[in-house]
Amino acid sequence: MTDIQGLISALLPEDLAVLQDRGPDQRLDRDMVDALDRAAGGPGEGRGYYVVRGSLAPLEHRNYFLREDVAAAIFAPATLEDATGADA
Repeated sequence: MTDIQGLISALLPEDLAVLQDRGPDQRLDRDMVDALDRAAGGPGEGRGYYVVRGSLAPLEHRNYFLREDVAAAIFAPATLEDATGADA
């Protein structure tokens, strides 16, 4: 079971800012996958928060994207205000 709000709270502010800068339908690079894994509890733990689009093989060419409900939560108005500050 995933805890989307818990994940968002556990992301480093700079990682959340990068995710928000790149938009909801971004392809996650290795650094972002690692950041999601860290926030979820460690290596590979973020797999419930991102999905593969396209081919599963070979492993090094997989394209990872935020799960739709995770992206919606990250880009919710309250989350955007928290990331930028209410006065921004």
